Amino acid sequence: MMMMKGKFIFSVIFLSLLNFAAFGETLQEDETPSPVETTAPAPSFFSACDLTAEFSPAIYINPESSLVSAPSPVIYPVSIGFLWPNYTKIAIQPTLSFFTMYHLWYDGQALPAEIENRTSQTVSLLLDIPAVFSIYSSEKSRFQFSSGLAFLMRFGILAGGVKDSDSGYSGTAGSDLDHINSYFWSNARFLYFSLGASWLYDLVPHLRLGPVFHTYLPLGTMFAGEGVQGMIISLGLKLNFHL
Repeated sequence: MMMMKGKFIFSVIFLSLLNFAAFGETLQEDETPSPVETTAPAPSFFSACDLTAEFSPAIYINPESSLVSAPSPVIYPVSIGFLWPNYTKIAIQPTLSFFTMYHLWYDGQALPAEIENRTSQTVSLLLDIPAVFSIYSSEKSRFQFSSGLAFLMRFGILAGGVKDSDSGYSGTAGSDLDHINSYFWSNARFLYFSLGASWLYDLVPHLRLGPVFHTYLPLGTMFAGEGVQGMIISLGLKLNFHL
């Protein structure tokens, strides 16, 4: 009997020691600091931007008679902008283009003009805000396709050598100029829809170069029943610089 009690007590002590040892190990594990989970910080706005520059000679479509106005003239926009964010397949690329051309006033329209028949020297700013979709064909090259709204802001001034009192279609060159500027801003003629495509190749780290194509559809002019007057089609080079 005493032997059985001794075995029982020994068993209880042994199990208690096992439980105590297990508890000690658990407590030690709880006190061990767990590894801190860290996440990569989000890139800053500037580090997520690519600067862009374009030089793309363009045709400014003029379907009206060349007996009165100039045939569709060639213009030379210079463009700067940025792509953001630069690490995703879909991004935005606000771009501002600058160019000048001549206009005249005839039969209710501001039409492109030859230098000898000009009234207005028109300063033009084209703000394009497209969405850009990138397809990476290799580690060093990519195709980009874009579409969005664009806004053509035009400001006419009397061309060099033209006086306010010179004769014009509406009476004087000064009144023609007023009609031209009013025409640019009426019936949403400043509103365009842009489509574009480009291919870029990494020349060196952070610098890409390639051909770029754009077409700008004059939504306001089309809605006003004047067809594609003022449509712009360009082809040139695009430079992309990663900060």
